Amino acid sequence: MNLWTLRPDPSTALRPGACPRSERSTELTPKSRAEGSGLTLSGASLRGYLKGGRRTILQANLECAPCILKWVYERAGILATEKGRFQLVRRISQILASEFHRGTNVGALSNRMTDSISEYLSSSANYYRDIKRRNNQRVRQLLPSAKKYIEKGRTPQERFKRACRLASASNVAPMTVPGEAFRFQEAINILKGKNPFPVLIGDVFGAARRATRILYLTDNAGEVGFDSLLIATLREMDATVNLVVKKDPFFEDATIQDALSFSIDKLVDDIFTVNGFFIPGNSTSLLSDIFKKSDLVIAKGTGNYEALKGKLRGKRVIYLLKVKCNPISTDIGAPVGTFVVKVEK
Repeated sequence: MNLWTLRPDPSTALRPGACPRSERSTELTPKSRAEGSGLTLSGASLRGYLKGGRRTILQANLECAPCILKWVYERAGILATEKGRFQLVRRISQILASEFHRGTNVGALSNRMTDSISEYLSSSANYYRDIKRRNNQRVRQLLPSAKKYIEKGRTPQERFKRACRLASASNVAPMTVPGEAFRFQEAINILKGKNPFPVLIGDVFGAARRATRILYLTDNAGEVGFDSLLIATLREMDATVNLVVKKDPFFEDATIQDALSFSIDKLVDDIFTVNGFFIPGNSTSLLSDIFKKSDLVIAKGTGNYEALKGKLRGKRVIYLLKVKCNPISTDIGAPVGTFVVKVEK
């Protein structure tokens, strides 16, 4: 297992890390899927289900402009002085004003903003460090029960879907700045057998079963522990997995330290660190080659959904996330607050 770091300039080459390998069923109908989840859908939401795995391009919505500005400003400026916050908002507002339009890739726009304020990311790291540590600690306490829950699945398909439910339900980071460690109550409810489960849209298991090379894009610290359980089920299906985490520091997102704390290095072939969100075509040669050779991408969270939606050129992708805003609710066809596992091809 190798570790790779993407340099700040996304056009430069990747640097190998110093960590050596040794160390380091029948598909349900849209109606029955909705009923099985405990979720009631109608109107536009039901039409979203009927789209199934049809690929559409997620265009920037007017709501995205103030949302991304607030998301970057609040997270990056959490420990800044008043003068520093004024400088921060001016800098990211200039990027928003010059680059936001209907065809903007919101993930790429976020990357442009965070790349321009690297000193704020560094200075805010102390705020997120303890939250991330406690998130990881909380999930480690839940993993024994989570493993038993997955192992109770009678078939590989059921075990895979159980792992997907937990991975999706752990995507609980708020749109606002987190004020405390996450409770992961939704995942706990699943372990206790409580509904509703995350909604599965499309033949999720079929997409995973056919895959031999998988690129797994993580989201936040803590939930990466549940990702490790899903990755373990993928390995049982004889797939090779490459992992992508954020380069430290990056708010509450999972970095290499978080992945290693759950021993994911023992489950995957390689781990790549990137600045911000992975954007196809904007990465360096090695990660681009891994992406091109992958026959399935698994993407966690809102940011990865915004960065990838409709841009994978025929490549299968499984999205695992909580629907946190109206534009994504409309695009997926599920109400805000719903946890989703959706496959597209």
